[in-house]
Parts: sequence; C-alpha cells; structure tokens
Amino acid sequence: MARELRLPELAESVVEGEIVRWLVEVGQMVELDQPVVEVMTDKVTVELPSPYAGKLLEQVAAEGDVVAVNAVIARFDGEGAGAAAAAPAPAPSLQAEEERSIVEGGRPAEEDDGESLSLFKPGGGTDEPLITIRRPGAPSGGAATAAPPAPARPQQAPAAAASPPPAPDAARGPYGRVLAVPAARKLARELGVDIEQVRGSGPNGRVRIEDVRQHSEGAAAPTQLTHAVTTAYVPGAEVEERTPLRGLRRVIANQLTASHREAVRTLHVDEADVTGLVALRDKLKPRAEARGVKLSYLPFIMKAVVAGLQRFPMINTSLDTASNEVVTKHYYNLGMAVATDNGLVVPVVKGVNERSILDIAADVQRLAELARTGKLAQEDIRGGTFSITNIGSLGGLFSFPIINLPEAAILGVHSIKKRPVVLDDDSIVARQMLYLSLSFDHRLIDGAEGAMFTSYVIDLLENPEALMLEL
Repeated sequence: MARELRLPELAESVVEGEIVRWLVEVGQMVELDQPVVEVMTDKVTVELPSPYAGKLLEQVAAEGDVVAVNAVIARFDGEGAGAAAAAPAPAPSLQAEEERSIVEGGRPAEEDDGESLSLFKPGGGTDEPLITIRRPGAPSGGAATAAPPAPARPQQAPAAAASPPPAPDAARGPYGRVLAVPAARKLARELGVDIEQVRGSGPNGRVRIEDVRQHSEGAAAPTQLTHAVTTAYVPGAEVEERTPLRGLRRVIANQLTASHREAVRTLHVDEADVTGLVALRDKLKPRAEARGVKLSYLPFIMKAVVAGLQRFPMINTSLDTASNEVVTKHYYNLGMAVATDNGLVVPVVKGVNERSILDIAADVQRLAELARTGKLAQEDIRGGTFSITNIGSLGGLFSFPIINLPEAAILGVHSIKKRPVVLDDDSIVARQMLYLSLSFDHRLIDGAEGAMFTSYVIDLLENPEALMLEL
C-alpha cells in the first residue's frame, strides 16, 4: 500500500509552500529521515525528511509548484525495509543544523566607518536552505548510511542515461551529500555539472567554486542543464534568456506586488545633521569592540525610531482588511533589510524599546550573519511592526522604499556624508548629513503625522544626548 507524504504546517499562518527541488528521484530507495525535497515558505527554505523508508513511487508535486498545507506531494512504497508506521509522523520541529559555509578565499577587512557596516549589501552568498528541518535523533555529522540524493530532474533527459560513478574519495556530510560550499552547488546546477563527479580541493575535501569550473572546462562531453532555462538565439539579433520566477525571487515578487496593490504609498524626505552622532559612535566603538560587538549607526537609529513610534502610535499600526480594523501595536519589533545573493530578507529585532544600544547592536550583528549565511529561522523573520532599510552603502541621495506589509511604514536610511550647511549666523560649515525617506500607507497615516514622526526622529539623532534618555 502506497504511503503519502503531505506538506506539513511548517509554521503558524503558513498556508502554502513552493517545491524548490527534489533531492531524490522516482524509483530511488529512501531511508527513514533522509531529506527528500526542498520547500520554500515565506522567505525560508526547508528540507523535508522522509517519514518512511522505502521506494519513492511518485513525485505528486513538481518543482516550481505551489501547494497547500496538508496537500499530498509524494507517494512511497510502504513495503520497503524499515518502513514507518502507517500513520504519518507529526510535523517535525525546526532546527538550524545546516552545515556552515566556507567563505571562498576569505573576506577582506572592511573599513569601520559605520557606513561599511551597512546591512543592505550582499554578503557570503548561498542558495542552500535558510533552515533545515530534521526529525529528532537525525545525525548531525559523519558519513551517512543512506544513498545520496540524486540531482534535480533535467528538463530533457535521455531515455536511459546511466549515472556515472561518483568522484573517488569524495568527502560527504550528513545523509551522504557531497561536501560543497553553497556557491559551488549553485554554479554546478547552472553549468549542468553533476556535483557528485567533482573532486574537491577545499578543507576536508569540500568542493569549491574553482573545482566546479575546472571540472566543467575539462569535461569531455557537454553537460545538460538542470534548470528550466530557454535561450533563443538568431544570428545577428538579440539574445534572450528566460528563467522561471521561482524560490525566494517569487516570494519577494509576490510580497512587493501585494504592497503595491494594497497600500496607498506616500513619501516624505528630510535630512538630519548627525555630526554629534558620528562623534558619539566613534567614542563608544572601542567599548563595544571590547565586548565583541561591531557598533554601527543602525542601533542608534532604531532607538530613535522606537521613541518616535511611541510618540506617534499610528505609525506602528496595520490594517486588518478582513475585519476592517486598525491594529495598533504596543510592542516594537523592527525589521532590517539585509541583501543576500539570493535576494532581500528582513530579519526582525524584537523588543527594541526594552533593550540597550549595545544589546541591539549584538542582535543586529547576529541576525545579519544568519541572513548572509542562510541560517535564518521562521521566528527570525516574523512579527515585525516597522522596518528600516539601510541602503547608504549603495549611494544615491534618497529612495522610495516599498512598505513591508502588513506594516504601515518603512524608513529608508542613506549615506552619512559631509555637506556644506548654512548656520544661523550665515556661516557655511561642513557637517555630517543624513537623508531619511519615510514611505507610509496614507490610509492609516496622514502626511502631517508622517512629517512630525520624521522630525522627532531627526531631533533625537541630531541631539544624541537626548537619545541616551531612551536607553
């Protein structure tokens, strides 16, 4: 009798998920708890383990399909040795146990001027799951006894293609997968290279980007693409490449489309003289470093924003369209935009109003590292009430940030640069200036209220001694 694998409820309020990649092929024998499929919900990708041991009979949901929670996504032959009981196992708990990536060649030390600590820039890229689901008792290291998952199904595969043997002495991690940095796995899929055939030159035999490139260049026969990519070429004409909108990019597209469709966005821009804040941060930076914390300007901005939200509570609201009610939040969880190679994610710093500058800085550093190494959990991206996007390192005067629904507003923070300023006595001096752009939902927030909120935040940033009263 065939046994069914259903999409579990991976987190509260999650109602659907996208099948990102099958890790096993139809007809392949699967061990109990072996990862069989990658599923994306919100902006978090998880690996689902098999609740059965046996043969995979059918992939009911194809890669790229969006399926509802509790929908059947696969069927297994229940006669396999060690098969689990007929009743499906309960939904597994979330555990961030995915092996850490090794940064290719290291990262040069950044100049610590505050701006270089901006979160809105790519870090160590990864196309691996942001979090891995494993059942209790699953191994966390060493060689696996299960057969290694097969690569993703090709779009056009030969009718009877024999799989070549893996590279000799290939280093393997949990569940038998070849050890490789995420960027190398991504490049291998793009080039159509079987990662199983690549000999790794990194630590412990880990496959690096250069290993994949060398293997691809030295291949005797052309490889086949494992992603659905259509290329149209006419001699002497333009070349187009079409790639399915899938994974994190699809989630981002859906979220931004909803924001554009449902919110009435309005922009308010102002500037702040943060010369005093720059001096204060420089003074406190050594003390923070002594405690192992990198102190950027973002924690100071977060404290000023929370003080503004407390003074102007309508900024910290959302609209429940189902009940036609305005929801005012009396807690202060601030999202911070972090750009990764896979796309933008917004981890949330919880309870900012109750925390010190140093404590906020430590959490900012922790969440940014989790985002850039692909280790964010569901709870790390949930519960935000207001967001901040720090895009100063990318240049430009100001921007029109997209509201992160269901929040009512988002603050864009730009570069701190010296600019000429005319003082009250008509003298012209160079001051450290910062542009701020507040994008807000005009259905909930009036223009005057948005302007007063921004002015209040600016006053705190221009007078950091007053900001200290908010600690």
